[in-house]
Amino acid sequence: MYSLTVFTSRFDNKTDKRFDFETWDKFSRFLYKLSERPLGGKTDAELISPAVYNIGTTRANKNVLAWAGWCAVDVDDWTPEGDLNDTLINKFGLWDFICYSTASSLEELPKFRLVFRLDRNIHQDEIKHFWWALNTELDSIGDRQTKDLSRMYYVPANYSGAFNFIFSNSGVPIDVDELLARHRYDDKRDSGNFLDRLPDEWRKQIIEHRKSSLENTDYSWSSYHDCPFWPKSLASDYMTINKTGWYHKMYQIMIAVAGRAVEKGYPITAKEIEDLCRAFDNDTGRWYENRAIEKEANNALEYVYRNGVF
Repeated sequence: MYSLTVFTSRFDNKTDKRFDFETWDKFSRFLYKLSERPLGGKTDAELISPAVYNIGTTRANKNVLAWAGWCAVDVDDWTPEGDLNDTLINKFGLWDFICYSTASSLEELPKFRLVFRLDRNIHQDEIKHFWWALNTELDSIGDRQTKDLSRMYYVPANYSGAFNFIFSNSGVPIDVDELLARHRYDDKRDSGNFLDRLPDEWRKQIIEHRKSSLENTDYSWSSYHDCPFWPKSLASDYMTINKTGWYHKMYQIMIAVAGRAVEKGYPITAKEIEDLCRAFDNDTGRWYENRAIEKEANNALEYVYRNGVF
């Protein structure tokens, strides 16, 4: 699944305009279609972001749940060795990517954006590490800064006065797990989270204390129908989806279940979250039938323990 959130300008902070694409090919065709529109410049263009947000929230880092199947890198101050297309394919030809020019691109200095296909979504707590690893892999031709989880990019277009182009490379998606493993990252370097800036041992102790303080076991349920932590409104939204977006919505449900349980002091486990979501999925289309739900449930639970988002 490949999703993007659209913003009408860089001052727009509403996150309700999202498009989901079932395949990379459909996502690619969408960008190519946008590239045909004649626009005067950036002030006439929308922006897009790979970020998926909590429902009803604004474009803030704390509201980002994941990057949905793709990422992009801006390249403004890099001179290719010969033909741009050939140079990029020689350097990064292993991967699927789309390259399109930006509004300030010049023939003597092409400025462009590389949009890479990912083999899975990047969860919120992985984004900074992933961004560091990707730019290290790319020899820092882009921006290594990792502060903005809610990155957005001007759309491709036929910009007036610019050196306009768009082309693609057919390869494989970036293997996210392999890339993260190859490039280690100190996540305390620029974190805004108090826990992240603490020494590792202290951080672990605080998280373990949060977990061990959950002693309210007076809750029980037989299914998601009577689970006191089940987010009925999100589940209702999930059941109205008729094309794409199931995976993103399910992850939101996982975070909501984890957050409500922790808020009530109940020591919920990833397996319990998995069982709830698996049963719900069995009743609503079985989109997760071959998916590792427990791993994603554990990510949601760790997200809540780490960020205190309930």
